[in-house]
Amino acid sequence: MTSDDPHPSRIVGGGVNTGEYEQPMVVTQMLGIDNNDPVREEALRARFLSFDPLFDAASNLVAHQLVLRGRAAPADAPAELRQMEEDMLLTGLFSLTQDGLTGELPLLVRISASMLFSEVPQQLNRRQLIWCVAIDNEQHLARALALQDAGLTFCPTLSRHNAIIQDSASVWRYLACHADDTPPAVPARLVVEGVRHAHTQARWPGNAWFRGSFFSGDTLPGEISHEQAVQLELLAIALREPVKTLAQFFRLNPDMSPRLLAIANSQIGGLSRPAESTPHALIMLGPQRASRVAVLLALAGRQPTESSRRYAITALTRALFMGKITRLGAPAESAAAAFEIGLLSTATHALSVPVETLIRKLGLSATSARALSAHPSPEGALLQLTYACENNDVDALASYAQQLDIPLHQISVAYLDALIAASELDAALH
Repeated sequence: MTSDDPHPSRIVGGGVNTGEYEQPMVVTQMLGIDNNDPVREEALRARFLSFDPLFDAASNLVAHQLVLRGRAAPADAPAELRQMEEDMLLTGLFSLTQDGLTGELPLLVRISASMLFSEVPQQLNRRQLIWCVAIDNEQHLARALALQDAGLTFCPTLSRHNAIIQDSASVWRYLACHADDTPPAVPARLVVEGVRHAHTQARWPGNAWFRGSFFSGDTLPGEISHEQAVQLELLAIALREPVKTLAQFFRLNPDMSPRLLAIANSQIGGLSRPAESTPHALIMLGPQRASRVAVLLALAGRQPTESSRRYAITALTRALFMGKITRLGAPAESAAAAFEIGLLSTATHALSVPVETLIRKLGLSATSARALSAHPSPEGALLQLTYACENNDVDALASYAQQLDIPLHQISVAYLDALIAASELDAALH
């Protein structure tokens, strides 16, 4: 499914392997979990851990924060609940560090102040990790400073009510703030939570990092399901981030791996030989194809329904067709851009999110945003041409053929090739 191939509709290589991939069983025993009744690692991480993105003022991805997906114990929650959630988070982090925390971007992890006095931060510490913590007294401050001297990186919470951090602001490389607070004049990089509007973001320094729905598009319709939220997260990672982060997603969500492996090992993946595991598949596919296979999985879901299979197959058909038509001379930014627009053209329906949310969540380019939101553009015209092919609208096809200066029979052949090639995806989704 590579749009860079001279014949992008042609699927080459690879055997079909839709057998279930058995994830190796790992048991994690740490953080006070009862060793007589160990918790299976995948039960902790499969559905609860997620990478929340952080952005700079230009909406560039600059870091992640490891969080419990869909869970956040309030400040007044019982101590046992808060401890359980922290244990789950750190157990997931332990798993990631055991596998090799190789992502290039910083990873923020929030811990309680009491965790400063345990061995966990030093045991789990890696170069990319930034420990977020609320420091409330001199004892916490002294311990955090000692750990910082030992090589750990901290991001304390700054507030006007906390004199401890106000007085020590000059010694920290990072400070966490809330978007509604007054921006402090400090040398540290500010990590700003809760940004929901452009005018709020504009008040903060240009080198600040931001986390909130204004940047991430995390304000989702109430009817979106948990499964769709996971699929949307995968879609964002597949499009915005390196293969290393994509591999981390599948370590946190092992129940998605069998379907990814099935797609990769089908003719859609185009592998010369079957991959043996998800990490192996991602390496063999390479960055571009790994991204596109992951996008198809995000559209289809872990357990595809008839509707989600149709969305994924239709998206691939449009992507292959738009890439081919661009190579035949249709105006577009590039064949790769046209391919991506086709691939995303069913995402709003597959994931039940408005197109505006999709654009911001995925950090799409202006080219993709215009095409998907039906604003006039060359790529938008190609998408309309695709709709005309799907509906066998002869008058519209003739009109577009004339506008693009591409013979009608070439358009028909290109669409038929794309349709046949994309149909190979169906077997991998059953």
